[in-house]
Amino acid sequence: MISRQSLIVARWEFLRFFKWKQQLISYLLMLAVMGGVFAWVYLTDESRQLYRIAVPGQVTVQNTAQFEFQRPSIDLSQQLQQLRDHQTWHAVLAYQDDRWVLHTGASSKWLPQLEQVLQNYFQLQRAGDFGLTDTQLSELQQPELIERSYLDDDFKGEETPEKMIAFAVLILLLIGLSTAFGQILMSITGEKQQRVTEQLYAIVTPQQWMDGKVLGHSFSALKAMLTTTLVMLVFFVVVSLIAGDGLDLSWLNWWVILWLIPFALAGLLLCACFMGAIAASIDDPNTSGKGVVMMVTWLPLLFTYLVIDSPSGWAMTLLSWLPVSSFAAMPVRMSMVEVPWWQLSLSLALLVGTVYYMRRLGGRIFLRGMQMYGKEPSWGDIMRWALSRKAD
Repeated sequence: MISRQSLIVARWEFLRFFKWKQQLISYLLMLAVMGGVFAWVYLTDESRQLYRIAVPGQVTVQNTAQFEFQRPSIDLSQQLQQLRDHQTWHAVLAYQDDRWVLHTGASSKWLPQLEQVLQNYFQLQRAGDFGLTDTQLSELQQPELIERSYLDDDFKGEETPEKMIAFAVLILLLIGLSTAFGQILMSITGEKQQRVTEQLYAIVTPQQWMDGKVLGHSFSALKAMLTTTLVMLVFFVVVSLIAGDGLDLSWLNWWVILWLIPFALAGLLLCACFMGAIAASIDDPNTSGKGVVMMVTWLPLLFTYLVIDSPSGWAMTLLSWLPVSSFAAMPVRMSMVEVPWWQLSLSLALLVGTVYYMRRLGGRIFLRGMQMYGKEPSWGDIMRWALSRKAD
C-alpha cells in the first residue's frame, strides 16, 4: 500500500517538472505556429485563382474551376507579347514543330494541374479517333508531350542544378540554425545554473558578454555550414571520378555562393541574438517551455520551402525583402531567378540593420535574465526589458 508520504513525494516530483502555465504557453505557441503555416499555405495557394489560357481554335477543352480556355483571334506572336507584358493570358498553348508547347512567364505551382487537364483532353480526343483496340488503348494511355517555354528572361529554370542549389541552401541554413540552437541553449543556461554571472559581470558588460556569445556561436554555425558544403563537394568529386564521368563543376553557381555567405552570417547573427535573449530567460532547460520559442527562427526556412516552386511570385519576393526571412529567401530566389545587384544589396542592408536592432533588444533581455534565479520571467517582463533603455 502506498503511504501518504509517498504520495506527497510523488506529487512534488510531478509538479517539479510540470509547470502548467509554461506548458500551456508552449502548446498555444505550437498551435500559433501551425496556424501561421496553414495561413501561409492558404495565402500562397495558387489553385484558388482563375487562370486564362490561350489555346488554338481546334482545341475545344472545357473550362474548369481553375482554368478558363480562350481561343483568341490574334496570331501567336501577339499572344506571346501580351503574355510577356502580363496582359490577358497566364499561359499560351501552341502547336509548334510537331509538338505542343506551353508558354508561360516562369514556373508556377498551377502548371502541373494545367498540364493534367490538357493531358485528359488529348486522351479523350484520341479515344474518339480510335476504335479502342488493345494497341490503340495503349497509345491512348501514353501522355502527350507538352514542352514548357518560359518567357521571363530572369528565370533560370526549374530543373537541376538551379533547384538543387536552392534546396542545398535551405539544408545548409537548417544545419547552421540547429548548431546555433544547441550551442546557445547549452552555453547560456549552463552558465546561469552555475551562478557565474557576478564574476563575469566584473570582467565584461552584459552587452559584451552577449555579443561574444552571439558572434562565437554564429561563426561556429557558419563553420558547420561550410564544412558540410565541403563534404558534399568532396563526395560529388569522388562519385564523379569513380563513375568515370570526369570532374565537372560548371553547375556550381559561384555568384550565389558569394552572396550566400553574408546573408547566412547576418541571418545566423539575427537568430542567435533572439535565441540568446530567450535562453537567458530560462531557469531550467529541462522544465522550461520557452525553449520551443527559439525554434521559431526555423519558420523562414519552412515558408521559403513552401513557395520554392514559384520563385518569381509575390510570396517569395515578399520573403526575400522581409529582414526576418531574407537570409533564407533571397539566396534561394537568386539561385532560380536573376536578381539585380541593388536588390541584393538593399535586402542585405535591411537585414544588417535588423541585426543591430535585435542585438540591442537581446542585450537588454540578457542583462536582466542572467541575474534572475529561481523563477522565470513572464512574457510581460521580457517585453518590458526589451523596451527599456538600459543595455549595458
